[in-house]
Amino acid sequence: MTTVTNAPLPAALQAFFRVADAWELSETQQCKLLRCPSSAVLRRYRVGQGPRLTPAQQKRIQIVTGIQAALSKNGMSGERAFQWVHEPRREAPFKGETPVHYMMDGGVDALVAVAHLLSGR
Repeated sequence: MTTVTNAPLPAALQAFFRVADAWELSETQQCKLLRCPSSAVLRRYRVGQGPRLTPAQQKRIQIVTGIQAALSKNGMSGERAFQWVHEPRREAPFKGETPVHYMMDGGVDALVAVAHLLSGR
């Protein structure tokens, strides 16, 4: 009898899922932020059975976790961080969109723009 064990979840994925859970992102939203091909693959990532992360996915994770760190540094943790990413914002670059939708739809450039906004660059 063969026993299947899950591989330890890489630290980058652990960090990404902590942020995704804190922001209460749906699987679809998580897939869009991570550029994951499907919810099935995302679920495999969660249990340590997903394919190797691409360099682009690793970069996205780094930026997303940096955004969460910047929110915390700016005094927005927990509910305040959740509200910030989910409420429509008038200022550039959002133009009425929520930050989470802006980041999902705008690619790496949008992730970087949000990170720079929060870090004051």
